[in-house]
Amino acid sequence: MHCYKRVFPSILLLFFVALAAKAQVASSPFSKFGIGDIYGSGLAQNQGMGGIGISNPNSSYLNNQNPALLVFNRITVFQGGLQAENRKATDGTTTQSFFSANLNYLAIGLPVIPGKWTTSVGLTPYSHVNYNISYSDLASGSNIPINRQETGTGGINQFFWSNGVTINKYLSLGARASYLFSSIVTQDINKFVSSSSTYASVYVRDYFHGLNFSGGISFHKDSLFKKNYRINIGAVYSLKSDINTQHFSRYQLNSITGPILDSATIDNNLGGKMTLPKNFGVGLSFGKVDKWTAGADFTYLDFRTFNGFTNSIGIPTIGFRSGVGFEFIPDIFDYSNYFNRITYRIGAAYEKSPYLVNGNTLMDQGATFGFSLPVGGWSTVDLGIKVGKRGVVLRNLIEENYFRVYFGITFNDRWFIKRKFD
Repeated sequence: MHCYKRVFPSILLLFFVALAAKAQVASSPFSKFGIGDIYGSGLAQNQGMGGIGISNPNSSYLNNQNPALLVFNRITVFQGGLQAENRKATDGTTTQSFFSANLNYLAIGLPVIPGKWTTSVGLTPYSHVNYNISYSDLASGSNIPINRQETGTGGINQFFWSNGVTINKYLSLGARASYLFSSIVTQDINKFVSSSSTYASVYVRDYFHGLNFSGGISFHKDSLFKKNYRINIGAVYSLKSDINTQHFSRYQLNSITGPILDSATIDNNLGGKMTLPKNFGVGLSFGKVDKWTAGADFTYLDFRTFNGFTNSIGIPTIGFRSGVGFEFIPDIFDYSNYFNRITYRIGAAYEKSPYLVNGNTLMDQGATFGFSLPVGGWSTVDLGIKVGKRGVVLRNLIEENYFRVYFGITFNDRWFIKRKFD
């Protein structure tokens, strides 16, 4: 039985990696800006509560938003998650639909000294780019009509190592180091209306690699009002990071059937830096342990100091993420009624992009809900759903409506414990 428990997470890991190999994020023209759409750090259980988690301690789940809260994980926790999304984009005249499913996270937490020090490692996406935009234009310096197509794929991934330590019964601190890596590829294609056999394009590939550091703090007070109530206050801070970049670009002459007929390199892996600005977030939550929790988060994103790569466009500005959420467990110890042990969640999120689009702010708002289904011991199958809208046609030229599903598994077990036999 114990052998099965050790092998089960490995099987799930292979399952998620196999799906990730065939995955692709949904197309969005807004991912053209900067380094693309930046992922939040919440896991499936957070997404059902409006994405909040900076102050929410939970011994059954990893906290990927505030490393200081890892100290609540007193046994080994493995979590893996997928994200599926259906997105509809419109410019007021035409509407396009896109569907995607991709790996969202893989993470494991290990208590080094239970209740005192917990460490965690994992792999998650940091940002993603996927767009394909076509429109009519005139060739530069002439009245010759051309059809233009702009495409982009890729994104930045991160491998992280987090640690949380207890200072006293009220206070804990955490630190996180992330290695960012991967590439973004874009292509600008110009097709002359009068030509049907060839077209010109500019191919750009930017590779990123570098370290990002962040920290967190958590204050928690239990047994309020002589009952099992708890108040939690959390804060996180991410340092400014200079990420190494290698910029490659070339002119291409392509056959309409696909092959490259001729090319000329412009930049051959030109070295540079991309500056990710500092940001910080705060959270407040209150609840009754193992019964219910209500909370709110706010994260401030000042991208005015963002320094992108050669192909970066858009105007960096001040953005934010905010969310509120509530979770409820009818009776976690009622083994006679399965539905009483399900965790039910609901929330809302409101965000402002750190880039101006068409000279205007880009807003994203959505409603969330979700639940966690117990599947044996303290392990669960987790589901978070978000229904939202981003952008307004009159302000941002494009408007998106999306339906997003976060699916995750959480596996809890005691590892590395020496068993005694009589």
